[in-house]
Amino acid sequence: MSSATALGTTPKFLVLVALLLVVARALGSVTERLGLTRVVGELGTGFVLGPSVFSRLLPSMYDPLAPAVASTLLSDLSLLGLVLLLTLAGLETDVELVRSYARDVITIGSVGVAVPFAFGLAFGLVIPAFLLTDTTPRLVFALFLATSLCISAIPVIVRILIDLEAFDSTFGQRTVATAMYTDVVGWLLLSVVVGVARVGRLDLRAVGAVLLTLLSVLLGAVFLGQRVVDAALAHLDEADVRSHLVVVVAAAVGGSALTYAAGIEPALGAFAVGLLFARAGGIPERARAALERVTLGVFAPLFFGVAGLNADLGLLFDPTVAVVGTATFVIATVGKIGGVYLAASWLGYDGPEAVGMGIGLNARGAIEIVVATVGLELGILSTRMYTVVIAVAVLTSAMTPPLLRRVLRGIPGDSTPRRAPESVE
Repeated sequence: MSSATALGTTPKFLVLVALLLVVARALGSVTERLGLTRVVGELGTGFVLGPSVFSRLLPSMYDPLAPAVASTLLSDLSLLGLVLLLTLAGLETDVELVRSYARDVITIGSVGVAVPFAFGLAFGLVIPAFLLTDTTPRLVFALFLATSLCISAIPVIVRILIDLEAFDSTFGQRTVATAMYTDVVGWLLLSVVVGVARVGRLDLRAVGAVLLTLLSVLLGAVFLGQRVVDAALAHLDEADVRSHLVVVVAAAVGGSALTYAAGIEPALGAFAVGLLFARAGGIPERARAALERVTLGVFAPLFFGVAGLNADLGLLFDPTVAVVGTATFVIATVGKIGGVYLAASWLGYDGPEAVGMGIGLNARGAIEIVVATVGLELGILSTRMYTVVIAVAVLTSAMTPPLLRRVLRGIPGDSTPRRAPESVE
C-alpha cells in the first residue's frame, strides 16, 4: 500500500472503527434486553454497517467507507480482537473442572462432536457446486463445514447459564466442562483441516505432516511454554496489574505468531496460551477483570462487527442459498442436540438434563464466527457459505436462552448424575 493510499484510507478507517464500537454497544444492549446474548447484537453491527443493510439502503453514504471496509488495517485489528478473545477463553477454562467430570465429559463431548461432524461432512459433499470456491477441493470444504458445525461456544454458554442462574448447579458445571472439552477438540480439528487446506490436497502424507506439526507445537507448549509462563508469573508482583496484562497480551500475540509460523491457525495459539496461564494458577483477579473489560468492551465487538461486515444477508434471499442455509441450520441443531442427548441418556441422565445439555451445547456464537472467518480468509468458504455459517451461529445462540429456560424448569438445581463423575487421576 502506498503512503498516499494509506493516508487516504486512514480517516475513513477511524470513522468506521468509531461507528462499529458505538453501534455494537447499542445493539448489544438491545439484544441483552430482549433476552438474547450481546454477541448477537455485536454481530448485527456488521450486518447494519455492511453490504447487508447500509450498502443497500444508503449506497451514497456507504461507498466512501468501502475502502476502509476492505482495509488490511481493519482485518489486522479484528485479528487482535480474536487473539485476545481466545486468550481470555483459555484463561477462564477450569482444567480441574473438566477433569472432575472426565468420563462424562469425554463421552458426551465426543459423541456431541462426532454426530454433527458426520452430518456436516455428508452434507458438504452434496452441496451445489456454485456455492463453493474454485480453489478448494470439495472434500476439504466438506471437512471444514463439518468442523464448523460440530463446535460449541464457551463464552455464550457460560453467559447464558449465568443469566439463567444455573451456572453453579451440577447441570451447569457439567455443561460448561463438556463445552470446554468440545472447544479443545474443535480447535484441534480446525488446525488439521486448515493445515490440509494450505497444503492443497488431502492424503495421508499431508494429514500426517499437519498432525506431526500440531503435536510438536502442543508438546512444546506443555513442556517449554508452561515453564516460561510459570517463571514469568513467579517474578511478577501480585499487585502489579499492568505488568500482568503486558505479560499475558505479549504471550498471546507471540504464541499466535509462533503457531501461525508453524502453519497452524493463530487462534489455537492464543487459546493454548490462555490455558497455560490457567494451569499456572491464572492471573490476579484485578488483572483478569481488566483484560476482560478491554477485550469484551472494545476488541471483541470490533471482531464480531468486522465478521458481520464480511457477510451479505441479501444472499440468503436466493432460493438455493436459503434452502442450503435452512438445511445447514437443521443439520447443525439436530446433530448437536441429538448426539448429546443420546450420549447423556446412555450414561443415565434424566430426559430434561440430556435435552438441556444438548440445547446448551448447541449455542455456537463467537467460536463458529471465528471458524467462519478463518474459512473466508483462506478461501475455503465462499461469501455465500460464509453468510450461511454466520447465520447458523447467530440463530443457534439466539434460540438457546428461551429453550434452555423452559427445559431448566424440569431440572433440579442440585441435580447430580446417577453415576458420580470420575477424575482422570
